[in-house]
Amino acid sequence: MQLSPLSGLGSLPSLTPTRPAAAGGAGGSFGQVLTNVLSAHTQAAQNADQAITNLITGKTTDLHTVTLAAAQADLSFRLILELRNRLTEAYQEVMRTQL
Repeated sequence: MQLSPLSGLGSLPSLTPTRPAAAGGAGGSFGQVLTNVLSAHTQAAQNADQAITNLITGKTTDLHTVTLAAAQADLSFRLILELRNRLTEAYQEVMRTQL
Protein backbone atom coordinates (compact mmCIF):
# COMPACT_ATOMS: atom_id res chain seq x y z
CA MET A 1 0.00 0.00 0.00
CA GLN A 2 1.58 3.24 -1.18
CA LEU A 3 0.86 6.41 0.81
CA SER A 4 1.22 9.82 -0.73
CA PRO A 5 3.08 12.52 1.26
CA LEU A 6 1.13 15.24 3.00
CA SER A 7 1.00 18.59 1.28
CA GLY A 8 1.57 21.90 3.07
CA LEU A 9 -1.23 23.82 4.71
CA GLY A 10 -0.83 26.82 2.47
CA SER A 11 -1.02 30.31 3.83
CA LEU A 12 -3.39 30.87 6.70
CA PRO A 13 -3.82 34.42 7.98
CA SER A 14 -1.81 35.01 11.12
CA LEU A 15 -3.38 36.41 14.24
CA THR A 16 -1.27 39.02 15.96
CA PRO A 17 -2.08 40.44 19.37
CA THR A 18 -2.91 44.11 19.48
CA ARG A 19 -1.18 46.45 21.87
CA PRO A 20 -3.30 48.77 23.97
CA ALA A 21 -2.87 52.43 23.17
CA ALA A 22 -0.90 54.52 25.62
CA ALA A 23 -2.84 56.81 27.94
CA GLY A 24 -3.74 59.98 26.09
CA GLY A 25 -3.13 58.25 22.76
CA ALA A 26 -4.96 58.67 19.50
CA GLY A 27 -8.30 57.74 21.07
CA GLY A 28 -9.46 55.55 18.16
CA SER A 29 -7.96 52.33 19.48
CA PHE A 30 -11.27 50.59 20.33
CA GLY A 31 -12.68 51.31 16.90
CA GLN A 32 -9.45 50.12 15.33
CA VAL A 33 -9.58 46.85 17.29
CA LEU A 34 -13.16 46.25 16.12
CA THR A 35 -12.18 47.03 12.55
CA ASN A 36 -9.27 44.59 12.77
CA VAL A 37 -11.47 41.83 14.21
CA LEU A 38 -14.10 42.31 11.52
CA SER A 39 -11.56 42.37 8.70
CA ALA A 40 -9.84 39.26 10.09
CA HIS A 41 -13.21 37.49 10.16
CA THR A 42 -13.99 38.57 6.62
CA GLN A 43 -10.65 37.19 5.43
CA ALA A 44 -11.13 33.92 7.37
CA ALA A 45 -14.63 33.48 5.94
CA GLN A 46 -13.37 34.11 2.40
CA ASN A 47 -10.55 31.59 2.92
CA ALA A 48 -13.03 29.00 4.20
CA ASP A 49 -15.38 29.61 1.26
CA GLN A 50 -12.52 29.29 -1.20
CA ALA A 51 -11.24 26.11 0.45
CA ILE A 52 -14.72 24.55 0.35
CA THR A 53 -15.16 25.58 -3.28
CA ASN A 54 -11.79 24.06 -4.16
CA LEU A 55 -12.76 20.82 -2.41
CA ILE A 56 -16.12 20.62 -4.20
CA THR A 57 -14.65 21.35 -7.63
CA GLY A 58 -11.82 18.87 -7.11
CA LYS A 59 -8.98 21.41 -7.15
CA THR A 60 -7.86 20.06 -3.79
CA THR A 61 -8.35 16.78 -1.97
CA ASP A 62 -6.86 17.91 1.33
CA LEU A 63 -9.82 17.72 3.71
CA HIS A 64 -7.63 18.72 6.66
CA THR A 65 -6.90 22.19 5.22
CA VAL A 66 -10.56 22.74 4.42
CA THR A 67 -11.56 21.74 7.95
CA LEU A 68 -8.97 24.06 9.47
CA ALA A 69 -10.13 27.00 7.35
CA ALA A 70 -13.77 26.38 8.31
CA ALA A 71 -12.86 26.05 12.00
CA GLN A 72 -10.89 29.30 11.88
CA ALA A 73 -13.85 31.11 10.31
CA ASP A 74 -16.15 29.64 12.96
CA LEU A 75 -13.85 30.72 15.76
CA SER A 76 -13.59 34.29 14.47
CA PHE A 77 -17.39 34.42 14.12
CA ARG A 78 -17.80 33.23 17.72
CA LEU A 79 -15.39 35.96 18.82
CA ILE A 80 -17.54 38.60 17.12
CA LEU A 81 -20.69 37.19 18.74
CA GLU A 82 -19.04 37.26 22.17
CA LEU A 83 -17.93 40.86 21.62
CA ARG A 84 -21.48 41.79 20.66
CA ASN A 85 -22.89 40.07 23.75
CA ARG A 86 -20.40 41.76 26.08
CA LEU A 87 -21.03 45.18 24.55
CA THR A 88 -24.79 44.68 24.84
CA GLU A 89 -24.45 43.67 28.49
CA ALA A 90 -22.25 46.69 29.22
CA TYR A 91 -24.73 49.03 27.52
CA GLN A 92 -27.64 47.56 29.47
CA GLU A 93 -25.69 47.93 32.72
CA VAL A 94 -25.00 51.59 31.96
CA MET A 95 -28.66 52.17 31.15
CA ARG A 96 -29.71 50.61 34.48
CA THR A 97 -27.45 53.01 36.39
CA GLN A 98 -29.47 55.62 38.22
CA LEU A 99 -28.23 59.16 38.26
